[in-house]
Amino acid sequence: MKLLYLTEENLRDRLFIKDLVFSYKITEKAVLIHDTFGGTIRDTRFVTKRISALLSENMIYNNAFSAEQRNLFSYNENQSLQVDAKKIENLLEQIQLLIIGPVIQKNGEAALADPVQMVETARNHLAVSEMVVFASNSMSPLGAKNVRIETHEDKEKMLSIYEEEAAAIHLAHRLRPARIASPANFSK
Repeated sequence: MKLLYLTEENLRDRLFIKDLVFSYKITEKAVLIHDTFGGTIRDTRFVTKRISALLSENMIYNNAFSAEQRNLFSYNENQSLQVDAKKIENLLEQIQLLIIGPVIQKNGEAALADPVQMVETARNHLAVSEMVVFASNSMSPLGAKNVRIETHEDKEKMLSIYEEEAAAIHLAHRLRPARIASPANFSK
């Protein structure tokens, strides 16, 4: 399955979201985890459902949950993040795309989780064939090149050329191997 991650910059860019929904052509199963939005649980939950609605309008069979729903992600007694890989795999049997928002139960209450930590945990426990992150600017030539970051040298080379996309390059390096794409080309 593919694992996709959307940053808050991606979520705030209407053109990006429109292009993502229009360009979504992935035939294999995928999990999309997104960043928090607006700094609140309410706004983050809204974005999770909004992405799902837009994809549904474009006939992409998906479902969206906050991480706390169905306990897809939870904290164990050591406060380490864990993922219920079996539940995610079971959900993906019926749908193309599972969207997971970073709202999680912590000490009995809903709280915002670190979405990058969620991605790392998911990657370690799911059968992920490819990790995809997106350029911060949907019109960036970096995203258009569909660059794969695997090594420190890959990161340094891309930073020397695309310093304006440093955040996306550092994120791809942290989640490596990862591909940096644009909404128009990530399905290819």
